Parts: sequence; structure tokens; C-alpha cells
Amino acid sequence: TDETILTKPHRDLLMQDMQHTSSAFAQDLADLQMNVVRLGMLASRQLNACLRAMSDFQAGQVDRLIEQDVELDNLQNVIDERVLSIITMRAPRADDLRLVVTAARVASDLERVGDYARNIAKRTSAVMDGAGDAKMPWDALIEIGTLVASMIDDVLDAYQQGDLEAAQAIRNSDIHVDKLNTGFMKSVIKMMEDDKVSALDGTHLIFMS
Repeated sequence: TDETILTKPHRDLLMQDMQHTSSAFAQDLADLQMNVVRLGMLASRQLNACLRAMSDFQAGQVDRLIEQDVELDNLQNVIDERVLSIITMRAPRADDLRLVVTAARVASDLERVGDYARNIAKRTSAVMDGAGDAKMPWDALIEIGTLVASMIDDVLDAYQQGDLEAAQAIRNSDIHVDKLNTGFMKSVIKMMEDDKVSALDGTHLIFMS
């Protein structure tokens, strides 16, 4: 009919526009997820650097680590801006929106890991400065931190692959970390009771775990 002839070009244009929008969204999402992975790699690097500083007993390394945290904050800001831009410009729905929101939440959690690493770095420096020759349970703390750093790397792999089963397995493995942490806190409290560490250093160690 005449109506069909008149509307067909419009339908073709609409389909082209939808395909273009879909392609643009896919690229935006890929870029967003890439930045989230970069953020995770930075957070993992921060944590591992902090663990190395503990292992080498180098307070200077810890001080540099604190200064480097700004890189994490800047990338988090970039991700926040990209999320807002995608939602505003692409108006994603259903599963697409879920992917964007998930990326934002993952980024927020990873940035928090960086904040925790910075806090641990500050407390590590304080304990190193005040401990003198006192023997601190660094090995136990490093064991916990190393396990957590490995979990972060595994989470990033699962996120990139969209592997739900792997993500759930990592979440379940947190039970082991909890057990180690509970044991560590008990040992530090015992050391404080026996006057092997000061109350201040012991408090730092507990908060670091």
C-alpha cells in the first residue's frame, strides 16, 4: 500500500539507528569494563606492594604506596563519569542496565580495596616506626593479605569472562580468610595480654587484618 511505501524508509532508518545505538552501547560497555579491570589491577598492585613492604620491613615503600593511591581515586572518578554518561546517553534497560550498574558496584568495591590498602599502609608505617625490636606477627598478616590479593585477581578473571560459577566459588572461599583472620586477632590479643606488643601496636594490627 501507499502507507507501506511511505513508511518503509522510515523503518529502515529506525533499524539502522537501533543497530548503531546497540553497537555504540556495546563499545561503551566494553570500555567501562576495561576500566573496571584496570582499577582492580591497581588495587591488587597496591595491596601486593603493601605486603612486600611488610615482608621487607621497609617503611619507605609504605610511604610511597600512600602517595600512589591518587591514581586509584582518579580512575574511580573516570568510571563514575562513564557510568553516568552511558545511562544518560544510551538509556540502557533490563540486562544492559544491570551490566552497567554491576560495573559501577564492582568499581566501588575495588576502590574500597585501594582505600583499605592505604589504611593498612599507614598503620604498617606506624607499627614499624614504634615497634623497635619487638617481633610482630607480620607473617600471619602477610598470609591473609596474599590470599586476599589472589582472590582479587581471580575475581577480575571471573568478571572479564562473565564466569558466575567461578565468582560464586571465590565468594565461598572467603570462609578460609575469615578463619585466618579470627585466629590472627586472637593471637594479637594474647600478645597484648602478655605485653609482647603495646596496646597501640596491637590495635593497629587488629584493624589491619
